[in-house]
Amino acid sequence: MRKIARPPLEIFTLSFLDIISCAFAAIVMLVLMSKKGDEDVAVISTPIQNLIKEVAQAKASLDSLITQVNETQQEVNHAELTLAERKAQANQMSGAVPRAEATLQQLRDQAASLQQELQIANARLNNESKPALPDQAVGGIPTDADYVIFVIDNSGSMSSGGKWKQVVSVVSDILKNHPQMKGFQILAADGEHMYSGREGRWLTDTPTFRQKVISRLTSFTGGASAPEVGIKRALTLYKKESGKVSLYVFGDDYRPGTLDDVVTDITRLNRDSQGKPKMRIHGVGFYRPHDGNAAQFAAFMQAVAKRNRGAFIGLDF
Repeated sequence: MRKIARPPLEIFTLSFLDIISCAFAAIVMLVLMSKKGDEDVAVISTPIQNLIKEVAQAKASLDSLITQVNETQQEVNHAELTLAERKAQANQMSGAVPRAEATLQQLRDQAASLQQELQIANARLNNESKPALPDQAVGGIPTDADYVIFVIDNSGSMSSGGKWKQVVSVVSDILKNHPQMKGFQILAADGEHMYSGREGRWLTDTPTFRQKVISRLTSFTGGASAPEVGIKRALTLYKKESGKVSLYVFGDDYRPGTLDDVVTDITRLNRDSQGKPKMRIHGVGFYRPHDGNAAQFAAFMQAVAKRNRGAFIGLDF
């Protein structure tokens, strides 16, 4: 059997060179493409990064704004809640104000009443232990005076209706019980004289003139309830009289708040050079069950009378 004759094998043929060439060309192309791609990425990546940064900053600003909006909304909600509470409180206060005013008025009335009771108690505690005993007396009131002064509350509460007739009757009785009297005077509680032209001088005591005085006294009304004014006026005008002087104070009301101070002033004004009371000061109180302040007048005149060698009596209207 005969061998077939083959040509010799050539490794570096044209086809192999073609393949090698193509492979090398591909590698070159890949290298070139790789460099161009890097350049493009480098060129493109810079603006993209800037945009990414801007987007991140914008997001951060948005988050901050959202946080601020949430906080502001919470503050608004809190303010609305506070406003609602304040409105509710205001509504409660508007209803509480009248009640508070009524309570305050009640407390003021109670305080005034307690202060009045305290003044009366203080006046009683500050009284002198015991007045000097009168030489001659009718119902506890001495009748040995040379001169008599009447300070009479002639206000509406004393002179209305038939009450004034009782006052006039008591004045007449006191005059009758002073047989040794040399002169007398009549003043209203506010210091006005019944005979305005005879201020500082005594009215002559005669039976005829007494009748004229009693007759005129029936129309001597219309003054004010201010017994302390009339007392001080009488002391100022007639204190220097050398004879015995008795001062009678008629009234049913006394309202000044400084009772102790007034009593002290009257007592000081009535002192003579030796520090003793010059005039005997007596009180005649007319009690009314309604209106007025007869209890305080009684306390006031008891304090004045006991400090000034006088006496106090109370009568029913």
